[in-house]
Amino acid sequence: MVRKNGGRTMAASNGAVSGSQTLARGLSALKLIGEASTSLTVSELGAALGIHRSMAYRLVRTLEEHGFVTRTASGALELGVQLASLARNVARDLQAAAAPALAAVANELGMTAFLVGYDGEAAVTLSTAEPDGPDATVAQRPGSRHAIDRGAPGRVIRSQLDPVSHPPKAFELSHDEIIAGLSSVAVPLRTHDRRPASLAVVYITRERDLDAIARCLTAAAARVERALG
Repeated sequence: MVRKNGGRTMAASNGAVSGSQTLARGLSALKLIGEASTSLTVSELGAALGIHRSMAYRLVRTLEEHGFVTRTASGALELGVQLASLARNVARDLQAAAAPALAAVANELGMTAFLVGYDGEAAVTLSTAEPDGPDATVAQRPGSRHAIDRGAPGRVIRSQLDPVSHPPKAFELSHDEIIAGLSSVAVPLRTHDRRPASLAVVYITRERDLDAIARCLTAAAARVERALG
């Protein structure tokens, strides 16, 4: 039986609630997968979401079908390429202005350079550049997210959001915070609309001239700021 409730049927109301709950779970799943320090399995994702494993499997299958999640051969969950595609459409003007500077930094330092923005909750990699040549570099995937109190670019953004509690530094440095064995250096990027942002590099941890890296990044950030006008 369908009962009326304030001009709407209860069935319609319940359907809307159910749909919103499913969407919320899907978005929460993407955040959990993207922010996890180690790869999650479907069972671990279900436990984190507080849902039964069978429901977690259905949720993951749906996300897989749309390219938002992939499963490795071992069953670990990773964010899919569709998120990277969406990230390319975020802050297009900023990404376009940063692209030449990222490429120059990557080639000068021989490291992966990347642009990081803020989505209201976390630091998000918007675009990356890898150096030319055959040497192996560290990949940094667009769409990757991490908390703003972890990692060099995250802390740069945190200082932009709350400079009183977290006074800005010339550059931030992190070791083994996001991925074991990797280090990062990041500097602030001041956009014309005051969106929190950072330019950074990531590299396999070993002794480096941090001041030289920071100078290169700072000069690149200045070029991006001029390009933005």
